[in-house]
Amino acid sequence: MSPAAYLVSAAAPDAKIVQMSGPLIVSFLLSWGLFGTLSVQLYLYYQAFPNDRTFAKLLVYTVYLIEFAATIILTHDAFSIYGYGFADVSALTNVYFFWLDVPIMGGLVAFFGQSFYAYRVHVLSEKGLLIPCLIVAISLTGTVAAFIIGAFILEAGSVTNLEVRQASVAGGVWLGASAICDITIAVCMTYYLTKSDTGFLQTRELVSRLTRLIIETGTLTAVVAVCTIILFLAYPRNNYYTAPLAILPQLYANTILVILNSRIKIAGGRRSETSSDIMSTIPLHFRSIATNAGTEQSLIIEIRRAVSDANVHNQVEIRVMNASQLDSSI
Repeated sequence: MSPAAYLVSAAAPDAKIVQMSGPLIVSFLLSWGLFGTLSVQLYLYYQAFPNDRTFAKLLVYTVYLIEFAATIILTHDAFSIYGYGFADVSALTNVYFFWLDVPIMGGLVAFFGQSFYAYRVHVLSEKGLLIPCLIVAISLTGTVAAFIIGAFILEAGSVTNLEVRQASVAGGVWLGASAICDITIAVCMTYYLTKSDTGFLQTRELVSRLTRLIIETGTLTAVVAVCTIILFLAYPRNNYYTAPLAILPQLYANTILVILNSRIKIAGGRRSETSSDIMSTIPLHFRSIATNAGTEQSLIIEIRRAVSDANVHNQVEIRVMNASQLDSSI
């Protein structure tokens, strides 16, 4: 072998190593990036909605703390693989704390998020219980399956020792239930939100924005879950499935805050509104039956016109004022 050919063969990494290490690097980078996005979302929520219900605040901070702990554990795993285990092929197959930060913590985050949506469906459906209970039941099934696969991974200790049949069944139930739950939530929330149109422009815009966000986020999480199942069933001995699987909990956490923060309005932004008031009076005459005294009252009609994106929306408020009040208001 010539020196040049020897150098090329020595420099070329083994294909098996690339298949094991590449997806892990991608999963670590995406997880850190999504956690940064989650931190920004949390800051915006903290600044914008200090008067939210205790339930919403507790959900947000609990999910963030779980993801904060999961990110620390994930960073420990990354350093164990590429720091302590540098050039050690067996380090690429060890599970470390992967059984904890993805299946168990991720299952909890998904359950909290899907239960939150179930509560919103309960409110929008005028206290209906059937669909919210169905969503919670499907989500709970997926969470239990996530705990089971976490136990399988812990027992195996290595990807190469993982029992593919058991992991396939538990993982399929976990991720399949998550996908079904996300699709159910997206369909139900879209249906009930479109029914809640009050006729006001701002409400209609908010409903449209929420509907679009719910469809997009629900579709995204469902697609990631399905991709994870496909990659695991197709390549059970490689780490291809770890990239989408590792970011799934972060996606659930971010979708919760995206929906809550969709209420934020940016002053002077692209959705700015201007308003002008038009006042008109219609004099009406009434006679008081009790005193037989003639009194003059004026019906004040206040028309508020809000102009937004070339659309005009009128809000009409009717108030009754007597003549003395009318004189003093001019």
